[in-house]
Amino acid sequence: MVNFDSNAAIPIIATYAGKLGASIILTGFIVGVYSMVHIPSNIIFGRLVDKIGRNRLISIGVFLDGISMLLYAIAQDPLFLLLGRIVHGIGGGFGGPATMAYISDATSQKRSGRGMALYGMSIGFSNLIGFLLGGLVAQIIGESNLFFIMAIVLFIMTFSSFFLPSIYQPSKKKIILREELKTFKEAVFRKSMISPYFSILAMMFNMGIVTAVYTLILEDGGYTVGQTGMILSIMVIFSILIHYPAGILSDRIGYVKVMLVGLLLVASAFGVFMISFEVPIPMIGMVFLGLGHGLIFPSSAGAVKEKTKGSESGVATGTFYALIVAGVAIGAPISTHVLDLYAEQATLLLGIIVPLIVAAILIVLFRFLKNEDPIPE
Repeated sequence: MVNFDSNAAIPIIATYAGKLGASIILTGFIVGVYSMVHIPSNIIFGRLVDKIGRNRLISIGVFLDGISMLLYAIAQDPLFLLLGRIVHGIGGGFGGPATMAYISDATSQKRSGRGMALYGMSIGFSNLIGFLLGGLVAQIIGESNLFFIMAIVLFIMTFSSFFLPSIYQPSKKKIILREELKTFKEAVFRKSMISPYFSILAMMFNMGIVTAVYTLILEDGGYTVGQTGMILSIMVIFSILIHYPAGILSDRIGYVKVMLVGLLLVASAFGVFMISFEVPIPMIGMVFLGLGHGLIFPSSAGAVKEKTKGSESGVATGTFYALIVAGVAIGAPISTHVLDLYAEQATLLLGIIVPLIVAAILIVLFRFLKNEDPIPE
């Protein structure tokens, strides 16, 4: 649910802002402010997940998401909608790291990949259902009614979150800034974090290209919005299908190898996209992209889970979530800028180069990662 609401808003938030009287510039700011708030919130509140506990912040995150949906629903002008987007970004900053850290606590070290695969599948379903319902239901009942219904559902989920069993007991030590910075440095910048953080950033950078540029390329090629949505759904479906097998594979042969294969598949997808925009080439490319995404998420999330102890899981998963958002936030504007300066093929080539660079980094680091940091106790 902490992912579903934001996905449902994506297809309609820009047009909704326009209906409320927002200019093009203000509309862009309303759409983008969520990421601006969400990225730092994930890191800051991720640490609070460790200090205060998972359960409370899950409840706070879902509740704030519900408040944001309510603000969307009753908005009468664009500035009120902007306030809702800010609250939404903060709510996601609580809910994302808290839910991921909770699942991490509930999963054994030997089954890290599988546990994170199930978590990734929940995100995949939220993407698929959110995108479909966001456009479809809003068209039938109106945007404000959709947001109001989602607010009610999130408030119900807030109540149900009170009954989650407590798994993690936070430390009662006082928060000292110097110690917090030290904990952040140790959790985020240890050697074993390089491969999962770089891999998820590269993956989401390419998703930014797909969202901002490839959809436009398809529409310019004669595809309708509905057809483009169906093509994108192929990626989500194949990602969901491969998630759990990828988690099992990660637990058995190691996370870095699975991430590497995923990055190569993502690069291959953009190679397929470059061949032609005619059917069935975009569909084939989305199959490759979905398989790559489905390999990278559980393996990288599993690596983060395995290489962090409980008292630093929140800040590590918060950083992971921040990179997910940052990848799209970086990839979208860079790719549109490249498209503006060069041809479509050059923009798609960017989607090959970035994952291949990260794959090369993983190969170089692999011999060092054979002696990875010991699992924290």
